[in-house]
Amino acid sequence: MKNLAQIQSILREHRIDAWLLYDFRGSNSIAYETLALPADAHCTRRWVVVIPAEGTPTKIVNAIETHTLGNVEANEIQYASRLQWEEALTRTLKPHNRIALEYSPMNALPIVAKVDAGTVEWLRTLGAELVSSADIVQEYTAVWSEEQFEENKVTSHLLRQAMIHSFMFMRDALQAGLPLTEFHAQQQILAFFAENGLDSYSPPIVAVNANAANPHYAPSANEYADIKQGDVILVDMWAKTAGKHDSVYSDITWMCYAGEQVPERPAKLFKVITDARDAVVTHLRENLKTSPVRGCDLDDVCRNVVDKAGYGQYFIHRTGHSIKTGTTHGPGANLDNYETQDTRRIIPMTSFSIEPGIYIAGDIGLRTELDVVVSRDLEPLIWSDPIQYLMTPLLADDFDLS
Repeated sequence: MKNLAQIQSILREHRIDAWLLYDFRGSNSIAYETLALPADAHCTRRWVVVIPAEGTPTKIVNAIETHTLGNVEANEIQYASRLQWEEALTRTLKPHNRIALEYSPMNALPIVAKVDAGTVEWLRTLGAELVSSADIVQEYTAVWSEEQFEENKVTSHLLRQAMIHSFMFMRDALQAGLPLTEFHAQQQILAFFAENGLDSYSPPIVAVNANAANPHYAPSANEYADIKQGDVILVDMWAKTAGKHDSVYSDITWMCYAGEQVPERPAKLFKVITDARDAVVTHLRENLKTSPVRGCDLDDVCRNVVDKAGYGQYFIHRTGHSIKTGTTHGPGANLDNYETQDTRRIIPMTSFSIEPGIYIAGDIGLRTELDVVVSRDLEPLIWSDPIQYLMTPLLADDFDLS
């Protein structure tokens, strides 16, 4: 098992006696990732791996599927009947008083709620205290390495260059009177990625006006809008170093206006969300080193600004998401007290986005986004500087993104 010593150190730090990784037919993706099991592993029966804070792990596997956990180094117990399953689990868990597993009290954090309610009910009959593994998962899977930390500085710089390049591309096309669509702009960004060693699991978002009121809208070859003078344009892009499995993402959103001067209304709405974003950054800088800061707390800080401005009903998603490898949505603390209640603390060597938005259906959508990378000494760092404070007028005489 990879990093057993690290897992056991985390368990001891949280005063947890054992971590129970339970799965039935692929129900627990966290268990698969922790044990380095292939996602398409043939598993038709229940299995468990119990990792104690001290000592050797134990795996309980069905007698006809012992191959399921063949690569997991642990003491093995085989079962066939349900009574043998219950007896094996009871015996294995008996020495442990406090057990972590993938469940969330009141389902406040569905991202870690992988164990079915019936199994939780049965485990409770054994008398042990059951706690969520959410903090373990974050510390084990969301923390960046020093190499990822340094590499992301380069990725963040390149991503900002991609944003500048996309704005220049749209400006040039508009000035020349050339046909320009959301799809054209999106494909230009992907070309920049390819030329500069960046990769993404999905294409960026370029959305104008009412299209941007759908936070997950993205143009395609078959669905897109023209970009023309007078349009408000949202550009959201995310990327990592190409060709590296463990490289981490950078994720930013900027906005621009296809004209010489941004009109009063979109400028006002954009200021609301940049003020909300900046309130989170300020809160981090003032509190992160001196007291615990939770993801839900930061969501409240951001949402309060939008609420007070009178646009709370149009801020329809969480403030931010954890960032690591694979996708931009990582396994760490999200800035969320809206869709879920993420009570996990912000910890060193992790990253997350801050991205408030206002989405008025059929009318206009706006979002601003930057990434925070938390250093080992709890310094909140922003590598995508300079931060966008004003919506960029693409056709202004003094157009400048340097």
